[in-house]
Amino acid sequence: MNWDAFGTIAEIVAAAGVIITLIYVALQVKDSARASRSAAVTDATTTMHAFYHEIGSNRQVSELWLRGMTDPESLDKPDALQFVMLTHSAFLGFQRAFFLAHEGTLDSGLRDSIGTAVVAVKDLPGLDFYWRQRKDFFQPEFIDWVEGLRTREPLAELKIYQ
Repeated sequence: MNWDAFGTIAEIVAAAGVIITLIYVALQVKDSARASRSAAVTDATTTMHAFYHEIGSNRQVSELWLRGMTDPESLDKPDALQFVMLTHSAFLGFQRAFFLAHEGTLDSGLRDSIGTAVVAVKDLPGLDFYWRQRKDFFQPEFIDWVEGLRTREPLAELKIYQ
């Protein structure tokens, strides 16, 4: 075998090695992206689950939430603070879902499903009470998204707040 043939074979083997390596890296990147999306879904749903669980499993918190949403002016200062902080924790979860979707890590449909919670309470005085005080704590893109949610048609009648 001459050296030119040997060199050509070596180049073919090296090129095949590069192609195999690129395919392997592409598969690893795809798996990593899938894992990141899965973690984002878990993060977004766990955050909202914790918020709803706190309200649903603690009568004092659920009474505070209901009163805060329907008649925030009746809250004394400590209760108003607790209501605002409770609502802010939910909005931090909404913002997290918004930015994960904005980055493409979270499906925008799931983000919008989570955002439906804002639409559900958008006409209640408690949301205005909260939003007036805390709106500027958020990023402008998120504020625009929430403002858009607040212009949507109301959901079916939510008798729980009546």
